[in-house]
Amino acid sequence: NIFFLFQRKSSTSQENMSESSSSTPSSSYFSRLFVFFGIAVFLILKYSIPTLDFCFCLGFPTYIWLANTVCFDCNRLALSLNRPVESLARGQFRGKPSFKMYMTCFQVMTVMLPLVFIILAPLAVASEAVSPLVLLLVQVMMENSTQKFHDALRILVPIGFNAYRLKPLISWVVVAIEMLHDDEQEIIWRIFGLVLAVMNLAMWTYNLFIFLLLRVLPVYFDPEYTPAIDMAYTVMPIPKKNTSEQKKR
Repeated sequence: NIFFLFQRKSSTSQENMSESSSSTPSSSYFSRLFVFFGIAVFLILKYSIPTLDFCFCLGFPTYIWLANTVCFDCNRLALSLNRPVESLARGQFRGKPSFKMYMTCFQVMTVMLPLVFIILAPLAVASEAVSPLVLLLVQVMMENSTQKFHDALRILVPIGFNAYRLKPLISWVVVAIEMLHDDEQEIIWRIFGLVLAVMNLAMWTYNLFIFLLLRVLPVYFDPEYTPAIDMAYTVMPIPKKNTSEQKKR
């Protein structure tokens, strides 16, 4: 989770997670979220993004919220165990030098440089970089606002956003390659944009298929730490009534 990295830059951070804590969020926490939200709104209003990408930014969070409320009973069963709210992957990577380096690379290559590129480069060259960055900012906000959701949904947030983001990233790479053959105007920006696009596509592809699916996801294969919900039907994710109370008994 990218949020974990940003948090650590001011006091303790993110990337796929937010810090373990069940305490009330601080004002600095809301300030950071407001900044992410403000940047996303600014990019959408000034540069615009494809309608399908905008719909995903609204639709996927809505799906996660509805799934937690309807299918997972607002995660009451897990919350009733009174465990501290853990960061994504249960904080297993926090404090490890290699993970800090991994997160720092993502912060620079997928957030800071694309933002500078979008603001400074000609619009025709930088427009394809807007959607991936907006999707990432929405992901950051979602990861942080779902800390008390069921683990299945918490891990779905980075996986879902990462998987969908590959589409605009591929589009960015294709357009960047095509622009190299147009003319020699802004050639430096065009080359920089292509390198940045390829790096982002490679990094997010690795993050999805290697780190998230093979390294983070198996952490949640623990039925005691991530208790399953008793469903009323075989093919419909509708929980049995009073599941939480029955489990506690």
